[in-house]
Amino acid sequence: MPSWLNIALQVLVMTVLVIIFYKLLKSHVLHKFYPNKWLILILAIGAFFLPPVISAYFKYNLNGTIWQYISSAVFLILFLWFVDLKNGGIYKNGGKSSKGKDIKIRPKAKPNRANRGK
Repeated sequence: MPSWLNIALQVLVMTVLVIIFYKLLKSHVLHKFYPNKWLILILAIGAFFLPPVISAYFKYNLNGTIWQYISSAVFLILFLWFVDLKNGGIYKNGGKSSKGKDIKIRPKAKPNRANRGK
């Protein structure tokens, strides 16, 4: 199998797994927390830059190990969480309003209006 096909399949499988895991995490865990969106972005940036710094400091090659995939998945989940926090999409409950029932304001009936013309 050509190396480009191997890399493309790895990226495809990783993408599908991260999206499925994020959807499950979002529906069961993340909607309970109300963090600052900028803190989540800083954590995502840290998760993006930390593995290369660690590999350079300890002279350890992360390529091809499980830690490469874990650090990428952590970054993607934190970044997707930031995007949901930024758009406000994480706290929507299926199109219903957060107060419960939708309230429609109707005008008050005025019974004496019909008798004015006589």
